[in-house]
Amino acid sequence: MIHPDQRSTLTDALTPPPGFRFESGFATTYSLDLVTLLTMPLHLAWMGSSSILLDPIDPLPVLEALRRTSDRLTVLCERGRIHIPRTASPLLGLLEGMVHEVAAPHGGAFHPKVWLLQFIGVDTAASTHLRLLVLSRNLTDDRSWDISVRLEGACGKARKPENRPLLDFVRRTVGLSGKELTPQRKDDVERLLSNLARCSWELPTNFDEMAFHSIGLDRKPNTWLPNPPSTGPWDELGVLSPFIAATALERLADLSRVPLFLVSRPESLDKLSEPTPGGFQKIWVLDDRAEASDEDDDLPGRIAGLHAKVYVGRRGWNTHLFLGSANATDAALVAGHNVEFMVELIGRTSRVGRPVDWKGQQGLLHLLVEYQRGQPPSPELEAQELALKTAHVSIVSSRLELRCIQNEAAWFMDLVGMNDVQLSGATLHVWPITLTEDRSHQVGQLPSAGDLRLGPMAAHEITSFVGFRLKLGTGTLAFTLQLPIQGAPEGRELEILKASLRNREGFVRYLSLLLGEWDPAGVAAGNASGRWAHGWTANAQDDPPIFEMLVRSYSRDPARISQVRQLLDRLSAEDGQLDESIVPPGFSELLHQFELAMPMQEEAK
Repeated sequence: MIHPDQRSTLTDALTPPPGFRFESGFATTYSLDLVTLLTMPLHLAWMGSSSILLDPIDPLPVLEALRRTSDRLTVLCERGRIHIPRTASPLLGLLEGMVHEVAAPHGGAFHPKVWLLQFIGVDTAASTHLRLLVLSRNLTDDRSWDISVRLEGACGKARKPENRPLLDFVRRTVGLSGKELTPQRKDDVERLLSNLARCSWELPTNFDEMAFHSIGLDRKPNTWLPNPPSTGPWDELGVLSPFIAATALERLADLSRVPLFLVSRPESLDKLSEPTPGGFQKIWVLDDRAEASDEDDDLPGRIAGLHAKVYVGRRGWNTHLFLGSANATDAALVAGHNVEFMVELIGRTSRVGRPVDWKGQQGLLHLLVEYQRGQPPSPELEAQELALKTAHVSIVSSRLELRCIQNEAAWFMDLVGMNDVQLSGATLHVWPITLTEDRSHQVGQLPSAGDLRLGPMAAHEITSFVGFRLKLGTGTLAFTLQLPIQGAPEGRELEILKASLRNREGFVRYLSLLLGEWDPAGVAAGNASGRWAHGWTANAQDDPPIFEMLVRSYSRDPARISQVRQLLDRLSAEDGQLDESIVPPGFSELLHQFELAMPMQEEAK
């Protein structure tokens, strides 16, 4: 049994265990919200402090968290399923190396939702801890009903054959990336795989066994179903799936003597020709009251409702719980076109419950109502939706690229390759997502010959992430693509850093992050600048907060002094000079005094 009041968040799951710090990570998702992804390094770097969920985004903690983690976290998503960010920010450009768009090898969707995280000991790097998350949830800010399993793992010496499906899944999905992984990312993945091969997992309470199921990555597509452990059917079977298809439901029902219940979305059920598909005894949907979200969370474009994918079967004394990404659709289960990942948990029925318990008083019953057949979508709306999807496929499959051009006043990006795009009667708006959508460029129903020029923009606003919004009738479809980019300025990250720092106050706030002085509680209370926000003196050597921060860092963690020097080197990389509107006068000289003292400190130890 899983109780609906037993809730967790992804950000909680990213918090390092006590005594450990984040080392590397690998994640897969179908759809991706870049602003949500932007907050993930913050949780990895600052142990999940709730204070970092700020709106608007505070750029300086984000910058420091990305510096610590971005080159060690690799995220794979379905190509063409990156959301339009709700906030335009140059910081989104810093995610380019982290994000890898992929396509399923058999023509379906790349649909798995898996996080594999590696933590190492703070005091000894020889101590390694792995964490696996298998989810039904995408890496988005949706407010849907999802399900997840979190497994903690310790690395031993012997290889664990039960991890083979997970090993193959990671290795093969990395090979699907549309762009080459950097050498460091390849090394991180290999170290992760080496530890994964020897990892023993701590099972959830009351479960005795576990198995992994990787779907859609074999050379040929294969059917996968939540089969019983031996010949013969399940005694009972229940299914939760937001998206469904008749053939898949029939195959699932055939697996069980008693197909107990199906829980799905009403709009998915309305599309089926049969009101009771597959012969399931009960058909349920979420109560509208369970789908309602708080007003603060009710933002346009946010998905709500059922999104969990669960198959729960009983055979003899045992209950088997399959959960993960696979819907009860033909593409996921029958045809095997989608890439999916599922985990199977096995426990005694007396301890973990029966399928019927899922819809009992202690289960989901108070969230569910019996399905009442509604009206299917009108043919006109279905035709409109199909046309938008066709245009989306045309854009995603086209060989688009960006070429950067600079004139005396600004930068521009030419979007090349639109000639081959078929818009199916829709109009299209295009813009770099570091800019607001009101600066988009409109493309007619038939793209004109030649390139589409985007801009003007500053150097720190150049990005390979491009937003597209299709409009047809009353319908709209919006998404982001990461495109190959040529001629981008070499110092883009430096320009983003300078634009984020802006002034001396910003520099000292960032300095507090580097030196470990950032107070998340102060940020949560609205004191984002902390005690260094006001009272500037003319010279850094005369400013007590700066001097005090350096003294504390020198005595506690002198390696941070070197990180500050690296920051100054970055800020002066262009012409060898520090901008005194950002860096207080005399700061470099003050830092040098601490650097001179560091060898003496080492000798005294």
